[in-house]
Amino acid sequence: MMKNRSILFIIFLFSVLNAHSLINGLKVPIYYTSSFSIGYDSNIFRLSDLNLQTDNTSSIINSSTFDSGYINPKLHINYNPFLISNIKTEFDFSFSRNHYFSSSEKSYNVFYSQLGLKFAPYQSIKISHRLIPKYYLRNYIDHDYSVFENQVCTFSIESFSISYSHPIAKKKWAKFKLSQTNYLYNSHFTEFDTRILQMEAKYYFRLLRYSNSIWYSFSDGDNITHDSNYYSTSINRSYGEHNLGLSLKKKIRKTDLIDNFGLSFMFENRYYRSKDEDALTFNSWESSLHNGRKHNELNFSFWIDKKINNKLNNQIKIKYRGRNIESDYYWVSDYKEFNKYEIIYKISLNSDLNLLY
Repeated sequence: MMKNRSILFIIFLFSVLNAHSLINGLKVPIYYTSSFSIGYDSNIFRLSDLNLQTDNTSSIINSSTFDSGYINPKLHINYNPFLISNIKTEFDFSFSRNHYFSSSEKSYNVFYSQLGLKFAPYQSIKISHRLIPKYYLRNYIDHDYSVFENQVCTFSIESFSISYSHPIAKKKWAKFKLSQTNYLYNSHFTEFDTRILQMEAKYYFRLLRYSNSIWYSFSDGDNITHDSNYYSTSINRSYGEHNLGLSLKKKIRKTDLIDNFGLSFMFENRYYRSKDEDALTFNSWESSLHNGRKHNELNFSFWIDKKINNKLNNQIKIKYRGRNIESDYYWVSDYKEFNKYEIIYKISLNSDLNLLY
């Protein structure tokens, strides 16, 4: 009996000590970054030149203009408790909202969360989740409902990803990422529902005093509602997509006007898989938009930033996005090609919440 009591006491004492250690591990600062951006987007609906030149834009967009100013407030919270010996645990949460002045329907929210386990410098595992509950694209004809009347087209975007980073040499490391993204449309356009599986490899390195990264990804977009007994689902809208990107960042030491500048380029090549199918059955116009279509897209951005003080930072960014179309039908590019640019000013505040320590 005495022996059993001793064992129980040891277990109890061990539990108390572990609980005390766990509580102490939770008493760390909660860091936050709040930012506010104001910008201008020249083509918020990604309309083609033909759409922009016609007089019927009022039927395809719920807005008086195709461009808009916008604001983007964002809150990011970082919490790094000591939960596992010799492993750094990182919790990240953020919320942001893009609010467009010319179209409240186009405005949207973004929720993001991430759990990271850091084993050593440049070596970690991260699991993340991203959600846009509702995004307004524009108005389209629902071919299951009417061939004349446009309907509002919205969708949700939800992503889950896991990544692993590993050091290669001094200040050089690689990251491998696997993600799944679901695009789920409103009831008028469920024929576009797509599940995307993406694999990405990214390499980080320093060269000529620049901090650089280069990456490649492949995405498989599965049109999950294809052939689901609706008139409009006879077309297979599945696709494959290659992405190649490069980013550069440099710290400026010879002037007090800016601290850093950066550039990024991304090239995207998407090809639709309906080329080998005789999909011209329910609507030749709609089918031709996807049948054998390819598009090449370029994204470019340039930014400079400057610290105001230890907590405040500001940044100016310019972004460009353009898409070119290849199709067996010459007129497809008139509807699917677009160009746009954005100019953004952002100010950020970094601080911590004195709640747990």
